[in-house]
Amino acid sequence: MNASLVDHRNTPPRLRLLGQALTVACLLPAAASAQFTLDEEPAKPPADPEYVRDLTEVRSRVEAGVGYVSEDSFKFGRYSGLNEEGPYLDLNFDIRKWGPYDGDSTEYSRFYGENIGLDSRFASFEYGRQGDYGIRIEYDQIPYFGDETGRTPFNGVGGGDLVLPSNWVPGQDTSGFTQLSQSLRDVNIENDRKRVGAGFDKLLSPQWHFFTDYNYETKEGLRTTAGVIGNTGGNPRAAILPEPIDYTEHKFDAVLDYTTKRQQLRFGYHLSLFTNKQDALTWQSPYSRISGWAVGVTYPGAFGRLALPPDNEYHQFAVNYGNNLSDTSRFTADVSYARMTQDETFEDYTVNPALTGSVTEPLPRSSLDGRIDNTLVNLLYTSRPLPKLNWKAQLRYEDRDNKTPTDTYVYIGGDSQLQDTRPTSSRRRTNEPYSREEIKLALDAGYKLASRTDLTAGLEHHSTERTFTERHEADENTLRLGLKSQVSSRVGAGFRYERSDRDGSTYVGNEPFLSSYDPRYTATVDGEWENLPGLRKYYLADRERDKLALFANFMPAHSVNIGFSANYTDDDYEASEFGLTRSTIENYTLDASYMATENTSLYAFATVEEHESDQDGRAFRGGDVKLQQASDPRQDWTVGHRDDMDSLGLGFTHALIKDKLDIGADYVYAKSDGKIDVTTGSLLESEPLPDLKTELHSLSLYGGYKLKTDMFLKVRYYYEQYDSKDWALDDVDPDTLANVLALGDKSPDYDAHVVTLSLEYRF
Repeated sequence: MNASLVDHRNTPPRLRLLGQALTVACLLPAAASAQFTLDEEPAKPPADPEYVRDLTEVRSRVEAGVGYVSEDSFKFGRYSGLNEEGPYLDLNFDIRKWGPYDGDSTEYSRFYGENIGLDSRFASFEYGRQGDYGIRIEYDQIPYFGDETGRTPFNGVGGGDLVLPSNWVPGQDTSGFTQLSQSLRDVNIENDRKRVGAGFDKLLSPQWHFFTDYNYETKEGLRTTAGVIGNTGGNPRAAILPEPIDYTEHKFDAVLDYTTKRQQLRFGYHLSLFTNKQDALTWQSPYSRISGWAVGVTYPGAFGRLALPPDNEYHQFAVNYGNNLSDTSRFTADVSYARMTQDETFEDYTVNPALTGSVTEPLPRSSLDGRIDNTLVNLLYTSRPLPKLNWKAQLRYEDRDNKTPTDTYVYIGGDSQLQDTRPTSSRRRTNEPYSREEIKLALDAGYKLASRTDLTAGLEHHSTERTFTERHEADENTLRLGLKSQVSSRVGAGFRYERSDRDGSTYVGNEPFLSSYDPRYTATVDGEWENLPGLRKYYLADRERDKLALFANFMPAHSVNIGFSANYTDDDYEASEFGLTRSTIENYTLDASYMATENTSLYAFATVEEHESDQDGRAFRGGDVKLQQASDPRQDWTVGHRDDMDSLGLGFTHALIKDKLDIGADYVYAKSDGKIDVTTGSLLESEPLPDLKTELHSLSLYGGYKLKTDMFLKVRYYYEQYDSKDWALDDVDPDTLANVLALGDKSPDYDAHVVTLSLEYRF
């Protein structure tokens, strides 16, 4: 079968790669099993001029055509650019120029383009002389289409200032927004990333090689964020806002390589400069004054402000060294030092005119002057002292040293209250520059028990020290064991098992509370804690983890290959009274491929996956009832999460007319169900939550017809049906929630058809 006739380019990547992998898996064993005797010379197929030409000449191709999308859908075209109904240009090319393989010229050039007619386009140009130098210029564009169903009453979307219509009527909650429906306008949550890059490499000598790379990237559009007005005691009010994205980033790399027969040395430098053209997002509050807000914090004079991602810099210097100490051993070392800085000017404590007069204790500095130094050392030694034995040892050290200055800030809660400068104020906070130091030691070995059976084992110790956290030191020890055997030429199987245990220093749940607040305030808080003493953050808590993987492959005939894999992970947080207490992940996959004839191949797969987790908590309020409620089991709640995901796929390729007409098809079905079960103590009430559901059907039909030598006609039909149900979105209009002005976006649901017809010319 001449697979080059078939157009796989627009087939979903997962489906395309899986189909190719299964086909190759089927073909390789069959090829390897071919038997020849010394007195028998295999027959030589007649030389195919076109086949010889493909092997000995550099070929170029240009493909042009037209495609059509049946409906508008942001979800369907999220990254591909196929988000709008209507026709589009299908244009791809790969124009190459190389000197003849048996000639003297070493110059080359390549002009490559993909999806030129879509917003997901890519193009590049390369030119150089093999073994001497090369230059590269490229352009890359990736769209993101998030949601097209949202609506907002704010004017100024896309900029840093959001204001309400002049006839807006405020309310203490969304039920009072009598002009909301008349003020709503569509807002599309989408953004576009564009990148222009250039590179140069030069071989300075047989041992020294230099190359450099520069990329300029912009990202423009919208994403969603939440703006809050209010402070505590049930008075906060919120609005879901379209946040502007207007980023620019410069990236630069320079690398110098030194290579000999046994040693390799690399010096590298990386630079990243990030700029956000929007410093902050300011929005007009749609709410009238709530109890607990200062006088004057009400529409139309109340505003909120949110700082957006700040400008920052990143510099990294790296040295990589490798040495083939002998034919059976090798040592590598990777060392890098990086510095991250950020000195964006602070926004004021508040943007509300009614509150600015109360600011008697100004910001302690004009900017954070943030700085983090990161040092990384990674050493690896590998050896094969015996033909049946190999082993490796690794040491990895990382020090993330946060050198950001520490200061005290008397902030204003949610742009809604007068500044409270009292020594016992709960608004007097100290920033905590979080640092981390990690050391990993690992030892792994492998031994060949028999000609087709390998045993592997490993030990790993991972220690972490953190600052300004509930647990300053944590240690995790891991044991790994594996066995792989090719039982026969047709059967292979194996397993991998891993057991890890994490514990550490005493968990002090109120450490961040005591270290970030003024002691004069914490002394007034009953119990001197914010979170429940029994609560454990899952990434710091004691944990026992078991991981098991099983895999097998079976070839009942040369043309048939069957594979199976199963994976299970169990995390037990047995010392956590509250927080995440248990998590399990299971997945099982069965795949098969069948080479029916020389011209026909088929494949199929099925996967079942299940995620489960349990989370425990206890509800309590502040004030006089805090200690009483926090010790009352009747305030307990438990949440059980379960996600089930099933998928299956099948497909085939077939040479309907050998070397003339190829056809193929792929089909994928995927379904997920999410369940959230809540149980509560006798003093709490809860209602069942609806299940979260998604379902996908995807069908692709494609074919290629050789009109004449070097000229091919390609056709493709793609259908995708997607349906989802999400209670957090469905039936939630902008004013459904009393204290949150939402966008009212809906769960994606579409039936999309795409047809493309193109002509490809090779030369």
